[in-house]
Amino acid sequence: MVDYRKALFILDLVILHIIVGFLIYKFSIFNSQSNSNAPIINNKIEYVDQCGDECQKYIDTKLNANSNRLTPDPTPIVKTVYQTVPKSKVRSVVYIPIPGSGFTTSNTWSDLSGTDFYFNKNDYPGLIDVAFEANLRLFNGNGTAYVQVFDVTHGVGVQGSDVSTSSQTSTAVVSGSVTFWAVKNLYRIQAKSLTADTAMFDGGRLKLTIEN
Repeated sequence: MVDYRKALFILDLVILHIIVGFLIYKFSIFNSQSNSNAPIINNKIEYVDQCGDECQKYIDTKLNANSNRLTPDPTPIVKTVYQTVPKSKVRSVVYIPIPGSGFTTSNTWSDLSGTDFYFNKNDYPGLIDVAFEANLRLFNGNGTAYVQVFDVTHGVGVQGSDVSTSSQTSTAVVSGSVTFWAVKNLYRIQAKSLTADTAMFDGGRLKLTIEN
């Protein structure tokens, strides 16, 4: 006699097997369809960019905004200007002694022996002025005593070098600016008296003002 309960159990197993197999089949078909848009090349899946024109414009706008924001401000160029400050010049005074002394009673220019000296203004760079200083007096104080620098080389008195006094006491008298030739020349002291009184030269020097 056939056991109906066993037959029903076997039938249920067969039906269950069919259902599971059907579900597995449907799942595999669904999975294959979901990946159908990704073409397979050399077993590698390539995804197709489906961003449209509007999408691409939006992306470009964002990229440009970020690019402008990330671009650093140009560093300002600082130019250093060096100004040359002119060096301050220093003024100094140099004295050149004139040798000898002498006297005369002549009322015309007379040479005083022993007073010769050489001078070249080019030997003193920065020379801006030369003056003649003389210690001069009258023996009795009657009249006026004169002295000057004489250019022996050219045979003329040096312009601006003559000085005078009416004192019986040796007095330092200073000329204004003296004009010397710009080469080495021989010079000598000359003296004269306005009257018959004796004009006495007690020594002198050149005063050089130099600026460098």
